[in-house]
Amino acid sequence: MRVALDAAQELRFKRLMEDLVLIDAHQHPMVLAADANEMPAYFRGNAYQWGFEAVKAGGWTAVATANLLSCLGKEPDASFSRFADLVDEIGMMLADVHKQSEHVLKVNRAQDILDAQQCGRIGFLPTVEHLSIGHELHRVDVLYGIGVRLAGLTYMRKSYIGDGQYERTDCGLSDFGVEVVRRMNDIGMAIDLSHAGSRTALETIELSAAPVVFSHNAASAIRPTRRARSDEELQACAARGGLCCVTAVPNSLSDDPRQDIECVLDHYDYFVKLVGIDHVGIGTDTQIGDHVGFHRVLLGRNAPDTLPAPYLDGLESPADGCNIIRGLIARGYDDASIRKIAGQNALDFFRRTFG
Repeated sequence: MRVALDAAQELRFKRLMEDLVLIDAHQHPMVLAADANEMPAYFRGNAYQWGFEAVKAGGWTAVATANLLSCLGKEPDASFSRFADLVDEIGMMLADVHKQSEHVLKVNRAQDILDAQQCGRIGFLPTVEHLSIGHELHRVDVLYGIGVRLAGLTYMRKSYIGDGQYERTDCGLSDFGVEVVRRMNDIGMAIDLSHAGSRTALETIELSAAPVVFSHNAASAIRPTRRARSDEELQACAARGGLCCVTAVPNSLSDDPRQDIECVLDHYDYFVKLVGIDHVGIGTDTQIGDHVGFHRVLLGRNAPDTLPAPYLDGLESPADGCNIIRGLIARGYDDASIRKIAGQNALDFFRRTFG
């Protein structure tokens, strides 16, 4: 599905896309198994493909790669994923990025994104969804050494660092977590709080010397789930110069059995009104494959009432990225605002966190 535009809007869309910096702060460009039931075996096989063509088709200038998915083939809960498995996935991805060097550029700093655009390549920013370092602080440096510049502080459950947002308790950062935040600040690794528990997130925002990001979330005020963020959290992030990005995960934004990009755009409207246009970005969390099937098989979400829609029409994969711009045009956003949401805000955030 393509968001419908009238003739004048269509011309505006084409003009914008000519030089638009379009950044996804949280995307899964790994190509998944065609049959969701085969995904555990696929991940254990350690032979993955990356959707470079899908990223290009979506109009993306650069995408943060949200590495973690394959760890679900080795551990039943990604919160307890092993460091070695995470490094394996990143290493295999970077090997393929190197093979595709005519078309893809590894992003180490913000300027690399503009350089990729200038030479007609797409940028891959190595990112981890969960900092799977156990209790070994030096592993933050190891991840930085292989190119990771943005990392999720926690995943859903309790770790040595702090509580995730699905944990029964909400105890905030541990002493070790405080060390991790400081180390990430020191080396220049941006902190993602998308899966952190509320207290963990608020303590990190207060402690961090650098801005932080909610890279793929929704507004709890619109859709109150454990994956959504409260107004307090979003406002605290923005007040310290951070970035709040809107997700497009099916069934996380709506409980309608027929969902489309309009429910995503509703959250853009809300974020902009709440924290201001300078603090909103894109973080689709899209996959190349059956996203709802992935949830059912890998995350054990089998109840039909919690997953009423089989997909989210109009923003189902990285290849649908341009629809966000079309949707913002249809919603009446001006060019300057669209450019900020599309990528300028993310670019500015990257400059402030890792250079």
